Amino acid sequence: MNTFIDIKYIGLLSPKLEQFKKKNDGLYNFRCPYCGDSEKNPHKARGYHFVYKDTFMYKCHNCGESKGFGKFLKEQDNALWKQY
Repeated sequence: MNTFIDIKYIGLLSPKLEQFKKKNDGLYNFRCPYCGDSEKNPHKARGYHFVYKDTFMYKCHNCGESKGFGKFLKEQDNALWKQY
């Protein structure tokens, strides 16, 4: 996988992800779109995109959802995934 292309599409998807933040090169943080993180605290953000073995992965440290970036993109924005 080309991480440069993944970074481009993470940026294109970022407006749809609540509390999206770039932590550093190769690490992005936002609210989990699967579990919503926390009903009590709307500021918690435990979903991450990170580089693992030269490709981006998604992991939520609340619900445990984990998958490759391509599958995450397809589930969150099918039209954007078709361009990817």
